[in-house]
Amino acid sequence: MGIVRQRRKAETRALLLQAGLSVFAERGIELATLDEVAQAAGFTKGAIYRQFPSKGGFLLALFEQYAAVARAGAGARQASWFIPLTIQFAAQAMRDPLLRRRFAVVLTEAPDGGSPDGQLLKALGRVLPAAHASVR
Repeated sequence: MGIVRQRRKAETRALLLQAGLSVFAERGIELATLDEVAQAAGFTKGAIYRQFPSKGGFLLALFEQYAAVARAGAGARQASWFIPLTIQFAAQAMRDPLLRRRFAVVLTEAPDGGSPDGQLLKALGRVLPAAHASVR
């Protein structure tokens, strides 16, 4: 694959993930569609499936993008999508043991900084382990 094509593929992926963060924060993980994400990014749904194997694969990449921002600290967490997605991922983590484990790691690695978003992450970090124990 040529350098220009690789760069274009990386840019498309970044645009899709950025649109996904906004769409999923606004509509929710259960209601948001890949069509809405593609449209918000200026692509067709086919662009998503060229980048990701499924909606689950897209959500995993979206979570990894979210996790990087959460770990970066309060300055990075100012995006309008951050708190709504935190709540969305926490709700999903209550039902999905794999996501719960991954989310718990992110919560423990996220710096607090005394900001409202940091306090939310720390509070969720205290709640999710209890939810994990009650599922056993």
